[in-house]
Amino acid sequence: MNPDDGMTVPDHCTQALDRARRHSVDTTGALAVAHNRNSGTDIYLLVYPDRLELASTGSLMGTGAGRERVPLTSVDDVTARDRLIRSSVEISTGGNTLSFSADRHTAAYLAALIRRRMTAAPDHTALLHNLAELHAAGVLTDDEYTAKRAALLANPEP
Repeated sequence: MNPDDGMTVPDHCTQALDRARRHSVDTTGALAVAHNRNSGTDIYLLVYPDRLELASTGSLMGTGAGRERVPLTSVDDVTARDRLIRSSVEISTGGNTLSFSADRHTAAYLAALIRRRMTAAPDHTALLHNLAELHAAGVLTDDEYTAKRAALLANPEP
């Protein structure tokens, strides 16, 4: 985990990352991992540069082990909410709210990280690489490649 934002990673996130790996949950590229247990099911919230994922090693919403992805472009709001015993990260998307239970420090950290990722410029590295490959393969002419590359670099949205 490398959130690249200067924030201190809570111990819970480090422990959740280790636990996820022990349960064979793919965390490659995740900026943060949080864990909670609900009705005997391990549930992980993974924060990626461009999306959030909920991963379950058991029954996720009654459908068995699996993953649900939420693109950050679909997230309307995120808040850390203090509760009496535990805090939670409240993620609003498309009129629905996902509540992920965590300790106060972890909830605040995750909410701040997600908010920062929501406002970050998208990473065009993969698109630039694909353009270069298309150009090298002769699919794009020099002029097409130059124009598409310039447009991609000038436009913060893909």
